[in-house]
Amino acid sequence: MKLLIYNFLIIILLFRPVTNGFAQNVDNLRTEREALYKEIESINNLISSKKKSRESAFEQINILNKEISTRERLIVNFKDEILFLENKIEINQAIINNLEIDINLRKNEYGKILMGFYRRRNSLDELVFFFSAGGFSEAYNRYRLVKEYSKFRKNQIQHLIENQIRLKSFLADVKSQMNEKEVALGSLENEFKRLNDSQNQKRKLLNELQKEEKWLISSLKERERKAKDLDNKILEIVKASKASVTATSTGGDFGKFLGKLIWPVTKGIVVSRFGEHEHPVLKNVLIKNNGIDIQTSGNEEVVSVHVGEVSRIISIPGYNNAVIIRHGNYLTVYANLREVGVKQGQNVKAGDLLGKVYKEVNDAGGILHFEIWNENQKLDPAKWLIQ
Repeated sequence: MKLLIYNFLIIILLFRPVTNGFAQNVDNLRTEREALYKEIESINNLISSKKKSRESAFEQINILNKEISTRERLIVNFKDEILFLENKIEINQAIINNLEIDINLRKNEYGKILMGFYRRRNSLDELVFFFSAGGFSEAYNRYRLVKEYSKFRKNQIQHLIENQIRLKSFLADVKSQMNEKEVALGSLENEFKRLNDSQNQKRKLLNELQKEEKWLISSLKERERKAKDLDNKILEIVKASKASVTATSTGGDFGKFLGKLIWPVTKGIVVSRFGEHEHPVLKNVLIKNNGIDIQTSGNEEVVSVHVGEVSRIISIPGYNNAVIIRHGNYLTVYANLREVGVKQGQNVKAGDLLGKVYKEVNDAGGILHFEIWNENQKLDPAKWLIQ
């Protein structure tokens, strides 16, 4: 009866949901971590390439904000892995404890069997057992009982051996998981130190820029003026071409690609998100972005995110050149280009080269301003790009 209870406990522990998905969950966390490490490496390359100036310091704060948020996600990633490992260790330890109890019980039971066998080791005992039966039927039943007893004894040995093998395997697993946990804890500690370094670097830049309040306010007003000019140009294009748009227009299926669009650059990080948010330096000041700003790293080529037709190529002071592509009722806007490789009226496919991002001399990359419109409604591009 005791053996049945302990076996039942082991089965419950083995089939708990956290056990089944453990390996997959840890693998997913480690895959995510590799992506985060690559993102941080790209961010660090961008920071190190920036020349020292007021404009550069402002850009670095945006980049550092991205690095800090990425490191915070990395820290959460390590914490989740440590939690998974702790849960697995706890479960395996409970299984080990029950296996040890089960093995000891089986050893005791088997010891009693051996003692009984030793007392009945003379083969005449079995003959007396059979011949003392009251009839053939009873003798046959006694024969079957001896056979079942022999089978039971062999099963006890087999179960004992199997549980000893399983115990050895679980002990090895726990040792391995405890080592993995120690490695993860060490990495977590290192990430906290790096996060602290990034936060200190950001504070230093903030202190420097807060002395430039007049310049920051002037820059903000200039940025708002440029954004307004780009808005007006786009609205003019929407108004002028609205009548000619049909359901069969090139790229008319754009609406089906929410969360599935390719990125307009191969390497980059979003340093300014869509909508209203706090100014990175000025207190109690909100800034508004009609799209997203992507800081490119290395390759500055810009591509179309979907099939469509080049609706207009315009020049906007502060945004340099901008390419606007129509996809049925939708428009995508690619601004701050130094070179343009397409012409108005040209049909493009997803991935076709549109131009190159404007960047300062010696900078590793520039900033692409990217917008998505549904007629005169501005949409959050981050929700449309594949993650």
